[in-house]
Amino acid sequence: MMHLLLCLLVLSHLQLSGGVQSGIFGGRMAKPHSRPYMASLQYLGDHVCGGVLIREDYVLTAAHCLNRSIPDRAMEVVLGAHDINSKESSQQRIQVKKFHKHPQFRDPNQYDYDIMLLKSAHQASLLSSDVSGDPDDKIL
Repeated sequence: MMHLLLCLLVLSHLQLSGGVQSGIFGGRMAKPHSRPYMASLQYLGDHVCGGVLIREDYVLTAAHCLNRSIPDRAMEVVLGAHDINSKESSQQRIQVKKFHKHPQFRDPNQYDYDIMLLKSAHQASLLSSDVSGDPDDKIL
């Protein structure tokens, strides 16, 4: 009984103090706007999933990101953001026109065939150098 009370006390303290921080362990902050091809899939202004711009009008993301209760046209792709929690002049907000899930994706709790293409309502505005990446990046 004492162990249970101690566990509840620790859990309530974590809950009240903000708990364990989420994020990438050992990562480093990217240079602002150095990854303009990185996308935030958003519903009503809230981040749902990440993605990557693979062409001016297509974003690659995970199929489990699309909840069946969310209307297709209510989703937006946000590009050009360094901080998705702030409004930045560099951001582009583009409505999603179509979703193309892998035909064999079935269960959002399983990650088999968990891939989806998003077709945007219009093309993203990019400079030719925007999707080429950082010359200092190393591919292993």
